[in-house]
Amino acid sequence: MSIGQDKITNTTSTVNPPAYAAPYLAYGANEAQRLYSTGGGLNYYPEETLAGFSPEQQMAMTLQGNRALSGSPLTREGQSLGLNTLRGDFLGSNPYFQQAVLDPITDQVQGTFSRAGRLGSGANQNVLARSLATPLMQNYENERARQNQMIGVSQDLAQSDYADYANLAKVGAMRQDQAQKQIMSNIDRYNFLQSAPTQNLNQFLGQVGAAAGGYKSATTPMVSNPLNQTLGTVGNILGIGSFLGLGG
Repeated sequence: MSIGQDKITNTTSTVNPPAYAAPYLAYGANEAQRLYSTGGGLNYYPEETLAGFSPEQQMAMTLQGNRALSGSPLTREGQSLGLNTLRGDFLGSNPYFQQAVLDPITDQVQGTFSRAGRLGSGANQNVLARSLATPLMQNYENERARQNQMIGVSQDLAQSDYADYANLAKVGAMRQDQAQKQIMSNIDRYNFLQSAPTQNLNQFLGQVGAAAGGYKSATTPMVSNPLNQTLGTVGNILGIGSFLGLGG
């Protein structure tokens, strides 16, 4: 190495804990070792972590499921009546129409022709037929109008079955959701136990690191130049000689 080249040396400094703190740090490290060995503090919560259905919820789901399976009697009757109407079962089958409408008309026509001595004649039959035709036609049209109205609501009546199915599906969805929550709770427990050793080790290492915190060794490079140091020394000597009056 030439005289003008920099010289690099390493200086190591060690910071140790105070003597009075050493026993406590050793105790902390020993406690960390003990906790790590025994697995302390890594037990899963021992009680249930998921609330089950209440008795009221169980009863409500049972009743709702039974109703969904059996359907509504009102809905069944409405569907039956709608089907009968659409099939025309009520066309000309009004049980009161004959007595309330046709019989009075018949009695009036037949009485008129009887008093005239023409009861049973061709004219009598024609008049009676025409007299009955209008109310019969009106009765038929009224029922046909009801059929047309029923066509408009038939889709709703048909869909009412699916409302029962949907309610049953809701009960199933509630049970499925509760079962899924139970599965997730079991998964959390499983994952906890699987990761417990790693967490325990990390806790151990963290406690040891905290116990030794701030106390370490550090190496610092030091740069020096012999020529500069020599020149500096000569300069210092000359300066002192000048100060003392030794110069020419």
